[in-house]
Amino acid sequence: MISPTQTLPDGYIQTYEINLAKNKGLAILLNVVGLIIFIFTFLLLYLFANLVRPGQFTGGFAVKGDLSTVGALLGLILLVALNLAFHELIHGFFFWLFTRSKPVYALHLAYAYAAAPDWFIPARQYWIIGLAPLVAIDVIGLMLILIAPAGWLLIIIFLVTLNTGGAVGDLLITSHLLQASPACLVKDTGDGVCFFEYRLPS
Repeated sequence: MISPTQTLPDGYIQTYEINLAKNKGLAILLNVVGLIIFIFTFLLLYLFANLVRPGQFTGGFAVKGDLSTVGALLGLILLVALNLAFHELIHGFFFWLFTRSKPVYALHLAYAYAAAPDWFIPARQYWIIGLAPLVAIDVIGLMLILIAPAGWLLIIIFLVTLNTGGAVGDLLITSHLLQASPACLVKDTGDGVCFFEYRLPS
């Protein structure tokens, strides 16, 4: 069973690449798809919250409390930033767990990332790296919807949907792993992800 390695094993060749730095159109498309996922997820979670916490949204979609104040808006922006940071830190934790090497982080206009650019990582481990933030944050959010004070429900729903829509790049990468062999290796440089497959000598 192959482990993460900094040297591409013999017999492996690059078979596919997803690179947002080279393909600006793909980066824009992912943001559009992410927005659609965001809207759809928000509606689903709003309905879910109304089902499990009936009577909590008597004002419809109107935001209650003092979110119209500057202080509350700054607080919401801080929560969004923390949500994004937590998402990338989860990626980074699993990069570190599997490679024992410090991951790199970056923030661009269209996307943020954690990466391990010097490593070739087996597909079975990259599944965990790629999907862990989506699963962890969304599960925590669903649990909070069940128990949080009513005044926090819309904020929690917003943060969970933001995480879900923001994971569209992770979903694109892991969807390609569905087509890859179990022996596939993944190299994540942040801006791009390359897939390598073992090919028998002809």
